[in-house]
Amino acid sequence: MSVLVVGSINMDMTLYLPRWPAVGETIRAHETLVQLGGKGANQAIAAARLGARVTMIGALGRDGFGSRASAELIAQGVALYADSLDDTPTGIASIDVGPDGQNIIRLSPGANDAVTAQTVTRKADVFAGVSVLLLQNEIPLDGSSAAAHLARAAGALVVMDPAPAPDTPWGPDILSQFDIVTPNLAEARLLSGLSDDIPPAQVAAKLARHCGRGAIVTMGGDGVVWCIDGQSGAAPACKVDAIDTVAAGDCFNGALATALAQGALVADAVTYALHAAALATTRRGAAASLPAHSEVTTFISSRASGAKQC
Repeated sequence: MSVLVVGSINMDMTLYLPRWPAVGETIRAHETLVQLGGKGANQAIAAARLGARVTMIGALGRDGFGSRASAELIAQGVALYADSLDDTPTGIASIDVGPDGQNIIRLSPGANDAVTAQTVTRKADVFAGVSVLLLQNEIPLDGSSAAAHLARAAGALVVMDPAPAPDTPWGPDILSQFDIVTPNLAEARLLSGLSDDIPPAQVAAKLARHCGRGAIVTMGGDGVVWCIDGQSGAAPACKVDAIDTVAAGDCFNGALATALAQGALVADAVTYALHAAALATTRRGAAASLPAHSEVTTFISSRASGAKQC
């Protein structure tokens, strides 16, 4: 099984706050972390830790952060094909985490904006033998579109996490490039054009009509709904004591891609991904929070035994 991630690589600077400050107020963080992040890098590491053979296409600045990010991805077992740019810095994310584990993220994309269609097309040979292509919305859309085209030509399943939310809704001409989209509920409502009073299952169903196979909509503590290949379903979230939700969505997508690459049914892949994402929220950091396959299977077994139900 092979997962290819085309996407963002950042260094994350995370401040853990005792409370949320008021406008104009300065407060002292009780902990600071500087570590690898970016939705693409997080997805790649998540899939690698869960047992997939992972390749990643991206871009980095020729700077200290770029060198560190490259070394960490390779150390995690990711085969990295990243352009190193002289005139553009590595992407940076500034993350504030509150006492409830929720976060606010400010992003400077830097070199990630160079992952264009031209960049991706130059690496077309990387797509050979790929089972699942995993994308996110932290690189230019034309880069994602080129990757989706190459992946489909190679017989791969294309999964797109449309986060951060696009500035304007994607029409059928864009959504149809992807086999499965995995937005959160707010992103799904934006993409579908449906209002807040429409049930999530109907939102997923509308999105699914425009995608190759369908949509999986994540809802945080309320679980997941999906509509894939004309079949709908839902699964509850795992109840855990979350301390940091920064990489939960990336972990979900990395786990989903890994399970689908193994040939899992959608319902089973979603269940696996929900457990992996729940584990990630019990740890601090982005890439540092991502669990190994053995941890996820142990967690699933403990829930199945009745120790604590999802």
